[in-house]
Amino acid sequence: MVDGRRWVPDVLRDAGEDDTNVYTVGVRESLDPESWSLMFMECYDAEDEQNISLGMDTYCLVVDPGQATFYGGVAECELSDDQLVLRLTEHAAEALGTPTDIRLGLALDSAKLEVLRRGLRRVLTSGRANAVPQRLVV
Repeated sequence: MVDGRRWVPDVLRDAGEDDTNVYTVGVRESLDPESWSLMFMECYDAEDEQNISLGMDTYCLVVDPGQATFYGGVAECELSDDQLVLRLTEHAAEALGTPTDIRLGLALDSAKLEVLRRGLRRVLTSGRANAVPQRLVV
């Protein structure tokens, strides 16, 4: 948050993925390690009783700096060549320190855009069926 407001950057300039332990795709403001980032982590054990009881049986969102975390929470996701639009639940936005309606400009080359497109499709459809965004256009 900036001055008590929920904040996201205007433009994201990098994207990447990691499939080492749990598949993760992310976007970030810049290459600076302290820059704002949003990671989408695939659900890895939706059948685990403890994960189910804790609501962790779906994808996870992490916002840095600060590692604010929320499981599920994406109501809508739309990706175009130059923009990522997300509508989060109020609970997710509050936990992540973001607005509920997020419009992020993208300055990504075609390879990074494809990584993001493929990753969002994979992550946001993982886990509990009722957490999959109502609108998913990637």
